[in-house]
Amino acid sequence: MARTLLGAAAKARGAGGRMLEVGCGEGWLLAAAATAGYEVRGLDFSDHGLRRFHPELLARATFGDAFEHLDRLIEAGEAFDLAAMEHVLEHVVDPEGLLARLPRLIAPGGVLAVTVPNDFSPLQLAARAAGVADRDFWVAPPQHLNYFDAPSLSRLLTRMGFCVRLAYASFPIDWFLFHPGSNYVADPAAGKSAHRARMAIDLMLAEQGMDAYLGLAEALFACGAGRSLTVIASPVR
Repeated sequence: MARTLLGAAAKARGAGGRMLEVGCGEGWLLAAAATAGYEVRGLDFSDHGLRRFHPELLARATFGDAFEHLDRLIEAGEAFDLAAMEHVLEHVVDPEGLLARLPRLIAPGGVLAVTVPNDFSPLQLAARAAGVADRDFWVAPPQHLNYFDAPSLSRLLTRMGFCVRLAYASFPIDWFLFHPGSNYVADPAAGKSAHRARMAIDLMLAEQGMDAYLGLAEALFACGAGRSLTVIASPVR
C-alpha cells in the first residue's frame, strides 16, 4: 500500500520533498517514504506502533493530540510537499476540522493523500441484495465513526477546498463473498484463505509495473469497487 500511495503521489506531483503523515501508526508509510528520499515527519496519538515496528523513526514523529500538533506546525510556518492520512478519517470525531487544517500545511504544488475504507459500496450493497452477506459487516462502531464511499469522499474533499487529482482503490476482496468457498462473512474460517488469495493476486498484479497496477486501481475507484479508497488532491489556492 505504501508503494502504491507514493507512486500515485509521484504521478500527481512528482516525487521527493517533505512528507507529513497524520496518524503514522506503525510507520510503514514513513519508512517507505524515507527510503524513497522524502524528509519525513509523523504525528500519532501514541508511540506504541512506531516503537514496536520502526523505532528508528521515533525521532521524526510527535505524539499526542493531532489537532494541537497541526496547529503548532501551522503557527511555525511549516510546509510539506505531501501530507498523508491512511485510515484516519473514519476514526476521528471531527474529520472536517482535521481536513480544514491541512491546506495551510501543504506547500505550493503539494498534495494530500487520504485513504479510507470503502463502505456502503456498490459491491457490498450487491452482496447484501444477493443474500451472500446477511449483515452490514463493514459497520464497526465505536472504532469507526465515519463511513465513506468513492463519491462521498470526493465530495468531502471538494467541499473542504481540495481539487481531486487522482483516485484509486485497493483490491476488491469483497468479490470473494460471491463464491461460497471464499465467503468470509458467511464462514469466518474462510477469511485466512481469502486473504492469502488476495495477497497472491495483488502481488502478481503489482509485478506488472506501477503504471499498469495504478491504472487498474483507478478503474476500480471509478467503479466504486475496492476495499479501501485513496484520493490524491491539491488545495485550491
